[in-house]
Amino acid sequence: MAAEYSVSSGFSLSGGTLGGQIAVKSFSGLKMDVEVSSNCVGNQQGGKKKLEPRPGPTKPGQPTFVCPIPKGDKKLADWWKKLNPNAQLGTYTTEDLMFTFAGDGGAVHAQWQLKGVFPMSYQVSDADSGAAELAAETIQLCITEIERMQ
Repeated sequence: MAAEYSVSSGFSLSGGTLGGQIAVKSFSGLKMDVEVSSNCVGNQQGGKKKLEPRPGPTKPGQPTFVCPIPKGDKKLADWWKKLNPNAQLGTYTTEDLMFTFAGDGGAVHAQWQLKGVFPMSYQVSDADSGAAELAAETIQLCITEIERMQ
């Protein structure tokens, strides 16, 4: 018997034009990094010269979410089609989404706002009718910023 995933306990995506909550089975790449550059300091005419690291611009990750496919639910595929940058001859829009971690009973433990989101990649998992593994959709996002809300 295949496992059922629900948004009442675990991870979920919501917001924008997703059309409700989407359960998330697993995720990766939810991060923000600071690019580091080096500046040369000191006397360049025979004195000491050293490189000092300096913080540069913030660079977001490209998070990937694996979502189970509920019977008859096309929310993720429809959202991909709507926001895909190639869907409208190179024009695209971005949205803000919420990524939520809820415990038993639906109590929110942590929540992140993903800002300036558009989908970069959509994939349906490989599946075998004889396997017990649940088929899933995988979506990779381009984001501009992550903000921890709770």
